[in-house]
Amino acid sequence: MTVLTAIAVTVTGPVAARAGNAAEPAALTWTPCAPSGPGPTPPPAAAAVECASLAVPIDWSRPAGGGIEVAVARRKATGPGTRIGTLVIMPGGPGNSGVSNLMGPLQVTPEIAARFDLVSFDPRGTNRSHPIVCDAGLVARIMTDATPDAGRTLADVTAFSRRLSGSCRKHSGPLIDHIDSVSTARDIDALRAALGERTISLFGRSYGTLTGQIYAETFPTRIRALVLDSVMEHSRGIDWFLTSAARTGEDSFTEFARWCARDVACALHGRDVARIFDDLYARAIAGRLHRPGDPAALISPMELNMALVDPLYGPRWTEAADLLQALSDQTALAPAESTGPGATEEFPYALFCADYRVDISSEREWTALYRRQNRAAPHLRTHFSWQLMSLCAGWTAAVGNPQHRPRIRTTPSILLLNSLHDPATAYEWATTVDRDLRGGVLLTYDGWGHGMLNRSDCTRTAVLHYLVDLATPRRGTHCPAVPPDDAAEARVAVEPGPSAFG
Repeated sequence: MTVLTAIAVTVTGPVAARAGNAAEPAALTWTPCAPSGPGPTPPPAAAAVECASLAVPIDWSRPAGGGIEVAVARRKATGPGTRIGTLVIMPGGPGNSGVSNLMGPLQVTPEIAARFDLVSFDPRGTNRSHPIVCDAGLVARIMTDATPDAGRTLADVTAFSRRLSGSCRKHSGPLIDHIDSVSTARDIDALRAALGERTISLFGRSYGTLTGQIYAETFPTRIRALVLDSVMEHSRGIDWFLTSAARTGEDSFTEFARWCARDVACALHGRDVARIFDDLYARAIAGRLHRPGDPAALISPMELNMALVDPLYGPRWTEAADLLQALSDQTALAPAESTGPGATEEFPYALFCADYRVDISSEREWTALYRRQNRAAPHLRTHFSWQLMSLCAGWTAAVGNPQHRPRIRTTPSILLLNSLHDPATAYEWATTVDRDLRGGVLLTYDGWGHGMLNRSDCTRTAVLHYLVDLATPRRGTHCPAVPPDDAAEARVAVEPGPSAFG
């Protein structure tokens, strides 16, 4: 995340009025995309991408009350003679940049890029679309462990959540109450209208699948096709959500440990990986785990958990093993970055608090929630979802899209994809959403990692046939697992930038 100065997001006058006029959508003015700031030079593929701004209201229920501009990008179909239409790519995260993603390596296959104009955007409240910014000192503390293991209480996490959301409101203005996925879905439909399309195809990965579900609820007749890749769940209570998240993290850890036991490429081959992690976790709880060579840089249990889960996304198992070995043996790691005092910082995870209501009535309930996760994940103990829920425990901004069972009745079948061993979006989330949908079809990948489209020829072919021919696989179809390795994972296009679910 980039340190920014505080910004105001309220825009009045013609921009707001134009944004709220659905009957006369403003035309988009496409220009070459400009770099977002200091950093690496954009890849050559970025030259094929055009950028524009879409004027939308802050509050869709009061379109004349002020507006913002959402950053959008487009890569035209490479086979114009066979163009089918527009494919809107909904970025994950929460907080990933669809504009930056589109300027990088293709997130879809070349065959899909030949048939569709690829369009993406930075969701409101993130990146180039008026990011939510908060006090940098508070944002730096979001990784502070929020577990009973670290001596925290519900009162602690609730008080911190209130301070953080108050800071976000101070620095970001009224937009803080309108960053939920319902508002983003309305932005997407305004984008559809501005593009002059009667219907659109959509592809969402991870947190973008929640946006896709909400779009399908709100605008079912405007969907030509919808792909939900690595599926978010938004219908159950937080107890089931957190426990199932812990189970899926533990499952991915178990798969990693099994690989380590059988493959000499693992730096911990021949050692008890579970015991090594347990020992590191105990040191973190005791305040004795630190970055190698830097005793002042303590690592909390939650930081340890999240540091291990990140390479399981690939999965990059050799990287996960190297990390545990470095922490266990105190070999060198890269230095940590610091944040200057008095600054503000982007906080994209605020979007999660706008989509998930966290109601915990007592310390006893809070502790019981945590202990149920411990039983579901005897080594990892919990999942980063617990940290997100803790950040929202005392959230004072509006929760515009609280959990509810999806009410989706689209004419085209929806294609869902999920891996059996996904460390972030549990397979049982995908099966739950699949049962709730009318006309959805779940394609299961019998392997590992997060993000399914480019996993294998089987997954690529299924998505291509669906998007081009609107043909779904048979119910119960499975794609065989492809043995993962770091080289293969590097060939899978994944979303960069800040992420929780990816």
